[in-house]
Amino acid sequence: MNTEVSRRAFMATLAGAAAVATALPQRSWAAAPMLYGPSASVVKLNANENPYGPSPKALEAITKSAAEGGAYYPGKINRALAEMIAERHGLTADHVVLTSGSMECLFAAAAAFTKYGRIVAPGLTFGPHLTVAERMGGEVLRVPLTGEMDQDLERMAAVTDSMTSLVYVCNPNNPTGLTVEGGRMRAFCEAVSARATVMVDEAYNELTDNPDATSMVDLVRRGENVIITRTFSKLYGLAGLRVGYALAPPHLAEMLKRHAMTSPSVVGAAAALASYNDEAFLAYSKSKIVEGRQMVEALFDRLEIPHVPSQTNFVYADIGRDADAFQAKMRAENVLIRGVYEPYKTWSRVSMGKLEDLERFVQTFERVYTLG
Repeated sequence: MNTEVSRRAFMATLAGAAAVATALPQRSWAAAPMLYGPSASVVKLNANENPYGPSPKALEAITKSAAEGGAYYPGKINRALAEMIAERHGLTADHVVLTSGSMECLFAAAAAFTKYGRIVAPGLTFGPHLTVAERMGGEVLRVPLTGEMDQDLERMAAVTDSMTSLVYVCNPNNPTGLTVEGGRMRAFCEAVSARATVMVDEAYNELTDNPDATSMVDLVRRGENVIITRTFSKLYGLAGLRVGYALAPPHLAEMLKRHAMTSPSVVGAAAALASYNDEAFLAYSKSKIVEGRQMVEALFDRLEIPHVPSQTNFVYADIGRDADAFQAKMRAENVLIRGVYEPYKTWSRVSMGKLEDLERFVQTFERVYTLG
């Protein structure tokens, strides 16, 4: 074979491919619309995000970390974030599991515990990880809510037996927004954790009226059979950066680490580090969320629409008609809310956005609701 001829043929093939690629229409993906959130014409109130974040300090950290650390794996900064979180709660870094969003902590727990027994959970709650457990062949026993839309802790405790590996509670609960008072939740965890591990999803804890009293982190500090999950997606406004964590006794933390598949990126960890003690931003963010929630609750009160008292960044209301059909009507007006959560077919969840978006929601909702 003539090596020179082969080389020329190869180079000609490359040149031809380059010419074809150049001739094809090229799209600028970096400038494409709607890659980073809703378009200006859309009011997005369907995902419990916080549009007031990231904080200015987080934005500065994002730029610096991407430039100086984007080429490197995030080992050092993740350790620093774990140590900061541990210090806040009087724990050690061995108690902290960092993942890309708290959902990954929930997935890891579902994968770990479903091998050892069934999972007990409320009948209406945040549930992707429960679905994953079932797809893995596990059993999930869902306990219906009370007539007041509360998690039925008494019934959940009663069905937790030797066949149960994990009990999941979400406080405040999603999608209802209802918060279980701290003393009642603590008594439940202390009793049930003697029979099964209790996982308390505290994604919305920082938004409650009294976060310290509502949290069960003190049980982790005491070494109880309890796991807490938290996220930077809500109050901190970092949903797109995917940073979450679990707090657990070291042996349970190690179990989660063995089953978790992701960890925060350099940029996400840097933003979380910068945000964690940014009290000015957190107070501002929470005040805007509460103000928006009051606007939505006032609308529902005026229209005499029953709704659950919320301490989160969303409100759950019984609109008295098919929630999926109403969701479609609102979508036609470029206002996005949630539809049906089974089995509550007439209930809909509205997340908080910026105040100007909520003003548009109030006007649109009242008009669409009144027209039927």
